[in-house]
Amino acid sequence: MPPLTLARARETIRKLGLLAALSAAAFGGGGCATRGPNHVYYTTSASTAVHDLGPDAKEISNGRTAGEAVLGLAYDFNTDHLFLRLAGSIRVIERPSGKVLRDMPFLPDNSPAGEVVGTNTGPAGVGNGAHTTVSADLAIRSSDRHLFAVHPDGRSVVELTLFGGFVRRIELRGPAEPIGGLAFDQKNNRLLVLTTTHLVRIGHVSSEGSVTYCVTLAGEVRPVSLGYDSDQGHFFVPLADGNSLGEFAADGRLVATHATGPITALDAGPRSFLRVF
Repeated sequence: MPPLTLARARETIRKLGLLAALSAAAFGGGGCATRGPNHVYYTTSASTAVHDLGPDAKEISNGRTAGEAVLGLAYDFNTDHLFLRLAGSIRVIERPSGKVLRDMPFLPDNSPAGEVVGTNTGPAGVGNGAHTTVSADLAIRSSDRHLFAVHPDGRSVVELTLFGGFVRRIELRGPAEPIGGLAFDQKNNRLLVLTTTHLVRIGHVSSEGSVTYCVTLAGEVRPVSLGYDSDQGHFFVPLADGNSLGEFAADGRLVATHATGPITALDAGPRSFLRVF
């Protein structure tokens, strides 16, 4: 075999480096999935599908039945899995097949009050724009895949493991109004909360539950769920007309409106090129 020329040696090194990078992304663990374009996933009361607002969008139509209402939604880009909060459980489905991977039931109602995560049954919140339900939103921290769910009291958040195990309850300090949505800022590693009694505001939650508001949205919304694009710094909230989704820039300006139908839950995130299991 003839010796490698300098050009061939460089090409070989380049290919080996690319192979090593792909292998690290595939097997390196939770934070090593390669990010793709951003998508917004949402459910509506008019359809059983999970809708995809993004490049090469494709509906996921077989993850739930007509009698199952989705109250919250979280998307994990590392595994390419969707987490749907139903009345008594969190369902994990594979995107894009819609295959149900598992259902994680909440603790029974006779469990300690601080640990109950079931259906929110409190009075309808008073928000900026009419709505008829209290948020029961869901968010996920992709670094360790812990889930965050609005507690039935509407003013605290329960942290759960990837498999639904109770970790802690975070009682929010500061806002008197009920939670109108949850999302997770993956880039800055912080939980975001939407509140709407007087102004449509979004703040980040400290580990002790203190809320520091960072933006006021310029628009009337239906505060049942919140999505956040960590790469673009854009917020997604259903609008008060009940049939569209508002996209807000980092400074709170409404920059786009998307026709969707009556949204019940949503989340935003980058789609992975490679999945990490």
